[in-house]
Amino acid sequence: MRRTSIVLVFMTALMAACGGGGTIATVQFSATPAGGTQTLARQTPTQAAASATGAAGSPSGSAASAPVACSLLTAAEASAALGDTVSPGVAPVAGENTCVFSGPVLKLTSVQIAIISAAEFTPTQASVPSSFTVTPVSGIGDAAYYKQLFLPNTGGEFLMELSVQKGQTMFTITVLDHSATDTTLMAAEKTLALAAVGRI
Repeated sequence: MRRTSIVLVFMTALMAACGGGGTIATVQFSATPAGGTQTLARQTPTQAAASATGAAGSPSGSAASAPVACSLLTAAEASAALGDTVSPGVAPVAGENTCVFSGPVLKLTSVQIAIISAAEFTPTQASVPSSFTVTPVSGIGDAAYYKQLFLPNTGGEFLMELSVQKGQTMFTITVLDHSATDTTLMAAEKTLALAAVGRI
């Protein structure tokens, strides 16, 4: 699952909130700021093969055909979603088309957007009790759904993720704020998703 690395970043933050170390800031701020020279999009196996053969016009497209995650949201939009000031967006995982806007370190809040592959966009996936729930939502792009992921060994912590498809582009948005309700997180993610869809 491609989002494993993103979930691990979230889990690090949540563990830190429960008394662990604050290493999340180091991970996030060591990457390239939005608007910088970072343009590498994460390649799926199909895209990588196309790039290797120069077949950018293949039916599956190429990495260059996907928008850069940090170009789809602004720091102002992420700040409004969190209700707090955020840092400029950065790509925290080398080789993946993701972008993170971090809130105050002591609050361990953030907004993340990640470009995903078609195989990872699963709006018809059935919910699994105590693991995750899937809730379709209308009015955002061509298709969208929320996925609430329950994190083990965290005392009931969870991640609320919104996945969206617009044309050939699919992405996820996650607002991380362990003090917010799921309703608040869903509303914030929807607002951000609409802004991102408008730039695709």
